[in-house]
Amino acid sequence: MTELRKYQEKTVNLIRDEIKAGNKKCIIAMPTGAGKSIIIADIAKRCIDNGHRVLILTHMRQLVTQMSDRCMEYGQDSAFIMAGMEYSLDMPLQIGTIQTYRRRIKLEPIEQNRFFINASVVIIDEAHKSLSRTYQEVLGLYEDKIVIGVTATPVLGSGMGMGKFYDAIVDPIGIQQLIDEDYLVPVRYFAPSAPDLSKIKTVLGDYEKKSLGKIMEQPKIVGDVFTQWAKYAGGRQTMIFAVNVKHSKAIRDDFIKHGVNSEHLDAHSPDDEREDVIRRFVNGDIQAITNVGLYTEGTDIPEIECISIARPTKSMGLWRQMGGRGLRPSKGKKDVIIIDHGGCVDRLGFIEDDVEWSLDGKKLGYKKKIVRKKEKTIMTCDECQFVFTGHACPNCGFEVKGYAKKIAAIEADLVEIGKNRKKYTMEEKKRFMGMAEYHRKIKGYAKGWSSHLFRSKFLVWPNRFKDVAPIMPDKSFYNYLTYKNIQYHKGKQKQEAAA
Repeated sequence: MTELRKYQEKTVNLIRDEIKAGNKKCIIAMPTGAGKSIIIADIAKRCIDNGHRVLILTHMRQLVTQMSDRCMEYGQDSAFIMAGMEYSLDMPLQIGTIQTYRRRIKLEPIEQNRFFINASVVIIDEAHKSLSRTYQEVLGLYEDKIVIGVTATPVLGSGMGMGKFYDAIVDPIGIQQLIDEDYLVPVRYFAPSAPDLSKIKTVLGDYEKKSLGKIMEQPKIVGDVFTQWAKYAGGRQTMIFAVNVKHSKAIRDDFIKHGVNSEHLDAHSPDDEREDVIRRFVNGDIQAITNVGLYTEGTDIPEIECISIARPTKSMGLWRQMGGRGLRPSKGKKDVIIIDHGGCVDRLGFIEDDVEWSLDGKKLGYKKKIVRKKEKTIMTCDECQFVFTGHACPNCGFEVKGYAKKIAAIEADLVEIGKNRKKYTMEEKKRFMGMAEYHRKIKGYAKGWSSHLFRSKFLVWPNRFKDVAPIMPDKSFYNYLTYKNIQYHKGKQKQEAAA
């Protein structure tokens, strides 16, 4: 049996206190990577040991098998409620998908329905979906029972609270504390060019996908996804979130074109294909996975070292779910890079910002505990395209309307923001120079080539490293070189167009 961490034990005790106080419908707010499945398994085991029957429901097949494995670690057998799996209705612990369970209990009236699980405790994983009609039809059969929801983001897609169903919320620990205690890794952020989303309609609190897809499929944006990744995260195992299938495949194709092994997955990808892609990703045979709405929840892949978010969102829940995929630690992993192509940081804040969750269903179900001072805003002049900071362009004098209220545009190249900004060590600089020298000698370039490449990356000349020994380049070096080549050719095209 896995021993609970202090904050996990605290969570179980807080839930027990709420139930004793008469709050039968409780929701646990637990950050991604904090061990939600461990807490669910522990609560289920305690309930069964006290003579209760427990039903655990989720909306994804992979979460059912993961939860069953976790409960087995606690010495608790379970039965499946899932299409294609054998069932055993007498087991005290039943774990299943909401879709299959809803379908089965509609076959006959509940009084005669052998598939109805008469549980006294119902636990919902990824509970931010539990106010949907599908869930509520099922949960209506357990009105007088205990219902415990567990999620990293206890708000609806619109951002509203979930008090329409739940009586109490338990929020034991935040992402920053988990980072400070080394349970999660620090995050570094890069904010690249952002498309103009001012004319995109909002549906259910987030951008309307069809219109959003048309903007994000533009070659300039797709190209930016690769070039900015190559510059800042080229050696890292990366998960990419796209707007739609067409957009995701375009990004995948762009990565493959530049020699990076990549795969695309979406909701229509068969289970065996998904498992194969993840296995090859973990092994390092694939470096990037592009996906559409598939790995925003329930994905435990500690090997993810970079998250590229190529889809803007207004949803705090979706933003935290996507960014949280890279927080889990793994061997040799010091941090995770988040590349934000849609202005999510500016709109919703850093994912490690402490927030106070609320059940209020009439307004936003969260608010920041500490409001950060804004990073210095980088503007692109609408008149002459000069990049600057301030309220007026120093090149042509054009004044930005609404300065200090909203960002007019973000520079096309990435800018690292946040307190975890990377500081390169002398050893890292020396190693880069050694790889540059290796490549220079193979290609027969002039001696100053390595120094200029070094300066482009570190913004200083390599005065201390001119005589370093050549080192075989790694993946990140070659990806950075690809970025520089693309940058060079784009610059040449602009010059020719201007001429």
